[in-house]
Amino acid sequence: MKPILSTATAALLLFSAMMQAAPANPGKIVRIDFRNAKQDGQAVTGWTYKGKFATDDAVFSIVKIDGVKVLKMASDKATGTILYDIANIDLEKYPYMRWKWRVDVLPKGADGMDSDKDDQAIGIYIGTGSTFSQESMAYRWETVTPKGKSGFVKYGMGAVKVHWCCVRNEKDGLKRWYVDECNLGKDLKRIFGGKIPKKMAITLSANSQYTGTSSVAYLEYIEFASQPLSGKSASKGK
Repeated sequence: MKPILSTATAALLLFSAMMQAAPANPGKIVRIDFRNAKQDGQAVTGWTYKGKFATDDAVFSIVKIDGVKVLKMASDKATGTILYDIANIDLEKYPYMRWKWRVDVLPKGADGMDSDKDDQAIGIYIGTGSTFSQESMAYRWETVTPKGKSGFVKYGMGAVKVHWCCVRNEKDGLKRWYVDECNLGKDLKRIFGGKIPKKMAITLSANSQYTGTSSVAYLEYIEFASQPLSGKSASKGK
């Protein structure tokens, strides 16, 4: 997926109390979820939608599954992202990121290693930058890309740089929730020369335009923690 980021500024995206972006366990965990979220145009409370010119829009909506409000991400030969500022989260203090996600429909034949098939039902990008220079670390649920595979790609004549890792793929069960985590702090220091940038943002992506197929995925929450939950990282940590 060719991610669409914009400058993460407090003026554009402030932390929303509606998104529960507050420590669930003070000093240990910061959670962002959708329990009190509402639809806000093409995005949801606290997030900003970004689409792609001349391409149909992916749809982001709030739904209930087993009584819990979650984010649904759907695309039909489409693409789209939603952006959320996390400048208020100290990633030095909370370097571990974990999230609960699920995929019901994968974009058929999609492969993050092939620019002509570069679709993902869901990708979680943590990055920084401006309109003319962007860089991010991405954790993606691919289709045929081998699990554990990682790579680096440039888009937009080199203006957009993405370091990515395939966390899950078609070999994982559909319509089933998974909790995954990574040492985000370590990954960010690796790609940003040993330091974590201050102005960071989360970008969630859903796309199926290259394969001309469709996708459906869900996200319940993203957490930033001071300690790992499982001791296993989703990324290679090169």
